[in-house]
Order: sequence, then C-alpha cells, then structure tokens
Amino acid sequence: MDFKYGLLLMACIAAVIVAGCTDTLQAPVTTTQTPVPVASPTLPAAPAASVTTDGCSDDVCPFIPPALSGEKETSLRIEASPRRYSPMMSSTPGVGLVPNATGFNASSALFTWNASYGQFLSWNAPDYTVNQQGATITNSGGKLYWSFIDRPASTTEPVVITVIAKDPASGTVLGRSSVTLAWDSDYAVTVQDAR
Repeated sequence: MDFKYGLLLMACIAAVIVAGCTDTLQAPVTTTQTPVPVASPTLPAAPAASVTTDGCSDDVCPFIPPALSGEKETSLRIEASPRRYSPMMSSTPGVGLVPNATGFNASSALFTWNASYGQFLSWNAPDYTVNQQGATITNSGGKLYWSFIDRPASTTEPVVITVIAKDPASGTVLGRSSVTLAWDSDYAVTVQDAR
C-alpha cells in the first residue's frame, strides 16, 4: 500500500472515531437550544448638569496647564510710609511709596501710578528737590511720594493709589497693587492697607 493512501486511511478512521460513528448503534441525541437574551450593558447615570465656581460646567473643565519650567509667578506690592502723614510734617514731602516686585525684574518694567486725589512728587538725590509729577505718572520704579495741597471737599472718601507694572516690550501686566489712605482729619491721612 502506498504511504499516501495509508496516511489518508488513518485520517479517515480518526475522523470516524471522533465523530462517534462506530459499528455500535446508538440512539440519536436531540438537543433543544433556548436562545439566551443578551443584556444591554448598564451605563452609570450621568450626573445632573451643574455650573461650579471653579469654571467647570456639565462635567467639562477648562485645561489650565502647569507653569512652564522656570516660569515664576509675579506679584507687586506697595510699601507705604510713614503710616500717618500731614503736609505740616517737615520730615518728609509726602507718603513714601515703593513698589516691591516679586518674580520679575523691577528695573526693566514700567510702572503707571494713579491717585484718586492729590499728586505724586519726586524727591531724589543728589539735590533732593521736590518736583510735582501730577495725579497720574509713568516711571521706571523707585521711590516716589504722594501729597496734597488743598483740603478735600469730603473726608468720607478715602484716597486710593494704584500702580500697574508692565513689560515695556510686550505690554504684559507683570503685577498690580493699591493702597488706601483714609482721612484722619481735614489735613492728615493714615495708611489703611496695601494690596
């Protein structure tokens, strides 16, 4: 017998044995298959739409990237002294105002100052001459002074002094601050707070 036919015969015998077809007769087996219902996947209920104070709404929040490596937060604060001032004082021409910058180089920024009442003064070395600057000025930082000449029409409104520091090349705001001066009498103010 040829090897190919012998191999084919053995494969057929194996198939008959596996199929259960032998010379022993058995009763046919019938099975009934009942279809099994397929359940839909259960999804969690969506939360109710809400708007929160952190900028998220309907479960969507804005992406705020972390600060880039080496990038610093910037801030600005006004240091004001003396804490009480009157034009009658001879020790100072006004309330001294110094911008205290954090996170940026103050010497390369432009500072815009505004006073709701009164005026700014410069008083610097070498001659220490008092120069009137007006109620709104822009300078390159450093100390300046605030004062007033006339008594205010009302002492109920405080004097608010603000400063904004900007990058001169890009115009980007680097920091801002304000200080409030409350009237102590018709001719004196006290520093209330700096923000």
